[in-house]
Order: sequence, then structure tokens, then C-alpha cells
Amino acid sequence: MEMNSSTVDGSPATVILNLSGELDATNYLDVIERVRVLYSEGARQLVLDLSDLKFLSSSGLVSLHSAALIMRGEQPPSPELGWSAFHTIATDVERGYESGCVIVNPQGRVRKTLEMTGFNTFLRIFDDSDAAVEFFSA
Repeated sequence: MEMNSSTVDGSPATVILNLSGELDATNYLDVIERVRVLYSEGARQLVLDLSDLKFLSSSGLVSLHSAALIMRGEQPPSPELGWSAFHTIATDVERGYESGCVIVNPQGRVRKTLEMTGFNTFLRIFDDSDAAVEFFSA
């Protein structure tokens, strides 16, 4: 999987993080660490561009959830906790939309995974990055 980020002018800082390839158990911790670094550098709003992501595993869902928590200023549950991390995800999905993290343009199986797990009610999904960034400006 490849990750590229770019910062959008404005305050608070908005970062677009492009993920391409497959997000799974082999690299989900890399995504969490990258979001931690972005947050420590001042990012407070995160646009996850999934346009080029071809596969999203359950570990990938953990990384998306963790990214939202980090943008909220919270420490995500340790991935070492296994199923209890998924219980935390379920609780947050029931609470509704997150305000500091959104998703852009998930395709095919990735979109289906987000919908089947309820992530589309936790992280807003936009068709393009401009609309996602505009959401933060509103």
C-alpha cells in the first residue's frame, strides 16, 4: 500500500491522505502511525481519499477508526486487544458521524465493506476531495 498526504490551506489544518493498494493486517499500523504524525504536526481534520484503495480488511477498518479517534484527540484502543477494539468501533458507529475525519470516493468492494459494517454512518463519504474539504469549511 502507498500513502501520500497533502495539506490544505486554512485553519485548523486539513490534510488529505491518499491510500492506494490494499489496506490489511500487513500495513494498518502504518496508517495509524502516519495519522499520529500528521496530528502531532497540527492536522485536526483528515480527508481519507480511498479512490485507489482496492481492498479493505477488518484490520483496515481498525486503522480508519483509529484515525478518526486520533483526529478527535483521543488515543485509539490498542490493536493488541483484538475483539475489544471491534466493540469500541461498534459503539462509535452507533453514535453517528465523526466530525474530524471523512472519506472520499471509496470504490467497489471497499465501499461495500464500509456500508456492510456501518462505517458509512460513522465517517461521512464524499464523492471528491473538494466536497470533503468544503464540509470542514462549513
